[in-house]
Amino acid sequence: MSTFHEKMSFKDFLRLDVKSEFHKIVQSKRTIYAPSPKLKQIHRFINKTVLEFADYNSHVVYSYRKGVSIRDAVEKHSNNNFFFQTDFSNFYGSLHLANVNSSLNKQLSNTLVSDIECYINRIVDVTVVDNHIPAGFATSPLLSNICLFDFDNKLFDYCQVRGLTYTRYSDDVIVSGATPEFTVDIENVISEMLKIYVNSEIKINKSKTKINKKGHDFKILGFNILPNGIVTIPSADKKEIESLLYFYLTDKERFENYFENLAIHKQLDLSDKSLQEYAISTLSGKLIAFNSMDKNYISKLRRKYGNTVIDMFIRKSVK
Repeated sequence: MSTFHEKMSFKDFLRLDVKSEFHKIVQSKRTIYAPSPKLKQIHRFINKTVLEFADYNSHVVYSYRKGVSIRDAVEKHSNNNFFFQTDFSNFYGSLHLANVNSSLNKQLSNTLVSDIECYINRIVDVTVVDNHIPAGFATSPLLSNICLFDFDNKLFDYCQVRGLTYTRYSDDVIVSGATPEFTVDIENVISEMLKIYVNSEIKINKSKTKINKKGHDFKILGFNILPNGIVTIPSADKKEIESLLYFYLTDKERFENYFENLAIHKQLDLSDKSLQEYAISTLSGKLIAFNSMDKNYISKLRRKYGNTVIDMFIRKSVK
């Protein structure tokens, strides 16, 4: 750990005053921590040399990992019939300095840095702010996986014994089974395991907690699981995307009108941008998401509407 790609000395890493290297931005009642270029560089280095080598449960975790996708997290459940879904309230804000410190001390045996134990306290200092991992730091996604390692292992073991499937994508938890009996207790089981293996502050978000049955119209992480077990992007979402693309290419006024009707139906706040800016931004966001979810579908859109148009939206270069 002597240099950071020859742009920063290791002494700078040890001496950096972290409090002066970020600022806070409040967005929709959520605080984002924006690091300085120097702190971003340190975070990238820590990710590549330390956090990417930390222990996690590869049977469970599908977020912030190379070679797996959000679709993989859903496909694990495709042969089951009943689905429990939830997420965590204030996820990053509930993962404390003590969680990070304890997890790093237990889970870094595979790192390339032979004397990593000497620097764990410093890593904690530059990745934890206000006693929690902050939204906006590049290290926070990987740290969240690391902090949930014990929880993931215990819930995975619980599910394995009962013939259930458990996956997690960031703070989205899915448990599924062939029959519905598990749904009676699973919320309490997860809540208790969070208390024991993470901390007493992290909670299930009851407003996002759902139980669904195969054959009904519902989404898991943006996908449908059809009765035959096929995982697909919902047809309504595809229709929305293709309508927006068609109107964008053929009639800008209808493009705006179509999006305005969508916004009214979904009760979107359109206060700080023009209607066209919102429509373009929304279409870009959906195409970026679909590109990670189903590249075959994106290939179909490329054939239908042209590579140039799709690439412009995915790269956010549309004006």
